[in-house]
Amino acid sequence: MTVDSIFKDKQTIKNDINEKCKDELQIEPIPLATLYTPQSDSYLLSEVGFIVIEDGWDEQSLLNLQQQVGCTLFALQTTDKQIDRFEVIDGIIICKADEVAQVITVFESVLSDRDKVGIDVNDIKRSCGAEKPAKFIQARVTGIPDAEQIKSTVNHLLNQIPEGLSTQYMMLDIKSDHKLSLDEFFSITTAVESRISDDSEVFYGNRMIDKPDHC
Repeated sequence: MTVDSIFKDKQTIKNDINEKCKDELQIEPIPLATLYTPQSDSYLLSEVGFIVIEDGWDEQSLLNLQQQVGCTLFALQTTDKQIDRFEVIDGIIICKADEVAQVITVFESVLSDRDKVGIDVNDIKRSCGAEKPAKFIQARVTGIPDAEQIKSTVNHLLNQIPEGLSTQYMMLDIKSDHKLSLDEFFSITTAVESRISDDSEVFYGNRMIDKPDHC
């Protein structure tokens, strides 16, 4: 057996392995959250789906979407325009047009932590307008956050909740330029829980972003 024949044998084996890999089913992870538009011919699967009401969805296009993806589906209301919920809409979230991406990111953040805190999609479905629309609000602080700044920011956030809006369920996404310490996270949960009723449920997400002095 020559060196050249050994090389050819190895190359043949390598080609056979590559070909076998191509033939095998490659399982891609399903996205946690996806924004759908009515202009698409087909839709990728997602754990939680979103539509923007202002995009012009109607009953038939929503039914077609639901038949293809079959996931929990939320409608984002960015104007006064409303939509009939039919049976395919699991909840409505009121936000501004430039907050759509942020709403989706909140879901991604909370869902990515669910294995640590036992959250599932049905829990989140309850928190986002099963009977009444949910409201998206946000607050930020710059500078090095300490316990008092964190408490002040959380209170500023909660003060934006309109009167009469139930806070029985809340999803809270925390993003900062560093991984929060246990003390910082405890400051947040303490501030939140001091402002809500004992039977309220809060789902937390925590992520790092590349913005100096940001929380």
